[in-house]
Amino acid sequence: MLFDIIVSNWGFILNLSIPIIIALYLVLTNREYIWKEFGIQTAATLAYVSIVFFAAFSFSTEIWDTNYYNGKVKSSTYYEEWTELVHYTESYPCGTSKAPRTCTRPKTRRDYHSPYYQIKTDLGETISIRRGDYLKTSREFGSKEVYLHRSGQVSFGDGNKFVSYPNKAIATSVGHSYENVVAAAKGNVIHLKVPKENIAQLVKIGILREYPSLYKGKYGETKLNRIIDTTGKVDLNTMLHLTNKLSTRVGETKQANPIIYIVSADKFDRSFKDALSQHWSMGKKNDITLVLGIDENKKIQWSDVICFTNNTDFIVDMQNNFDGKEVNPLILAEFEKLINSEYIRKPMAEFAYLKENITLDWKWQLLILLGNIIISGFIAYKFLNNQERKR
Repeated sequence: MLFDIIVSNWGFILNLSIPIIIALYLVLTNREYIWKEFGIQTAATLAYVSIVFFAAFSFSTEIWDTNYYNGKVKSSTYYEEWTELVHYTESYPCGTSKAPRTCTRPKTRRDYHSPYYQIKTDLGETISIRRGDYLKTSREFGSKEVYLHRSGQVSFGDGNKFVSYPNKAIATSVGHSYENVVAAAKGNVIHLKVPKENIAQLVKIGILREYPSLYKGKYGETKLNRIIDTTGKVDLNTMLHLTNKLSTRVGETKQANPIIYIVSADKFDRSFKDALSQHWSMGKKNDITLVLGIDENKKIQWSDVICFTNNTDFIVDMQNNFDGKEVNPLILAEFEKLINSEYIRKPMAEFAYLKENITLDWKWQLLILLGNIIISGFIAYKFLNNQERKR
């Protein structure tokens, strides 16, 4: 997707025309210039603008984003330290001052490999953990030693691994990079038009918070802070624990990432969802953010949802099926039921049309163009003053 965005950008096309413009000028002025040099200059320009445009789009737009896959711990592993004997060839100068040569000789060295610890998830992901995290897992679930054959090992009694297999579901959330054209596009119809000053005020008073962050669980696994309560009335630890468990189930069945955002219904009505949606750029492609307005007794006065889906029935039921219920573990059953029965994730491919709205600020375009002109001019000057070619 990013490749398509770059090559369709008018600035990219303009920069590629620089070598052609230089070649035409030199031909028309009868300056000495050959096709081989034109090819070299064009290749240099292509390499320059490709690298620079990739970096500019990556750092000046929100094209690169991270969404979270939800799974379970499959195993926790400790890899022992070991020492390897490495054979290699060393070069050294030999011969005489009049006839210098380079000779080689065989050498050996001992490379020490440190111990390390990691978790494997049922989605095939790897999470680095600390020694203490592994010890908690092995003490609770046991472990077994697995012999590893290592070529070149010269140490004894080490180099193997110890694997612990949990006998209960331990939820994990692992970030994966993707190209978020929704967040990167400017002036598109998906961003809701809430005044920036309103957004800033809600952020300032702590009601509008940043997207959830990862944290380490008991065994070193990564989890998402997927419950945000701005009222202080919810049993956060219990709800977070149960919602993390829910995430492993809907992550497997629906590739979904559930999040719950809670505000005071006395201060905010359903329109708060619009502000949150804009602040988070509608979240990640697999998010289902349930937004709840609750009263002093933790009763839900209104609910809404932020997600990418074409199923309007899912959105309507998410708005209606929680009214009057208390925020407790029971609402998670309804949340999971609706996700499994009605949620259909909208493919990001349906937003491909937005790539036409993704561009660079004119200052970036100008800076890249000036750099290209300088580099192309320098290369042309060097070619035209190449004394070896003119002999």
